[in-house]
Amino acid sequence: MTITLQIVAMVTVLRVATGVASLNPSPNQTTVIEVPKLNESVAIPSSTPQFQNPVGSSLDASFLLALSFVAANIIVIAFLAYLYRKKKMKLFSLFVSIFLVFNVTELYFSFVLGLYSFIPTVAALIGVVLTLVAAFGGFGKLANGLAIVVALELGSAFPVILQAPLNWIIPAVYAVFDVYAVYFGRMGKLVREVTSNSSLEQADSSEGEEYGKKKQSKGVKDRLSKWKDFGFLSVTVGEIEIGMADLAFYSMVPAVALILKSLFAFFVVVFAVDAGLIASFFVFRKKDVSPGLPIPILSGLAGLMILFLI
Repeated sequence: MTITLQIVAMVTVLRVATGVASLNPSPNQTTVIEVPKLNESVAIPSSTPQFQNPVGSSLDASFLLALSFVAANIIVIAFLAYLYRKKKMKLFSLFVSIFLVFNVTELYFSFVLGLYSFIPTVAALIGVVLTLVAAFGGFGKLANGLAIVVALELGSAFPVILQAPLNWIIPAVYAVFDVYAVYFGRMGKLVREVTSNSSLEQADSSEGEEYGKKKQSKGVKDRLSKWKDFGFLSVTVGEIEIGMADLAFYSMVPAVALILKSLFAFFVVVFAVDAGLIASFFVFRKKDVSPGLPIPILSGLAGLMILFLI
């Protein structure tokens, strides 16, 4: 699945390189881009909508900006924990999921089809409708599929939006932060709490018919009873639940290598990230909750750094 997301990210970057998402498009002019050679990087047109680091290429200021993003994450995680205790986390996660699916889908399709196309807005609205159907209809597989799509769109958009050195620093900082969040921060505790309570609810639901009737009567009132606590913030793959942002980073780092270095670097970093992901499953196989970013992301960045050095 990660390889599929990474290939889509590569195709998206190549598409953006045609200038289709330009702020000043030329409707009567067709832009043709050749597929880069193995030793050539992909140039993103300067007129493409991008996030500009307000302090330019300064490393210190870029690290400070990245840490401010992390601080915002810590605040959101603390707020999620508070809402979970108040039994309002599902409603909040639904609002977050709607926000993500609309904005990220519109952004992604704008990169692929152009800023002046009506399709991005239509696709975003369809995503919102499907999210509401999945939430109130209890369609878990649909919700999971939408979360994977958002991860794909984020992973493809991040390399275009972020500029150097942020596209190096953001993955590295979040890889380190992931260790803190899982083992020392509130995220690991919240995930364990949610998982434990979900397991108890599943066990209780099979204890008797009387309990089942109570759950059924409660479910009529609570239309979000089957909605995941974390909404689109997590993706379920078999018996594994992984952060949606983790999947986005797995496809982002190879795409960054394509922009900064070359097509060859893209495939090297794909191998490094996916090998790191497999290694993570072996290293953390006995852990109930483990960080998904450090080994794959740092492996990918290390591979890209080696290519720059040689």
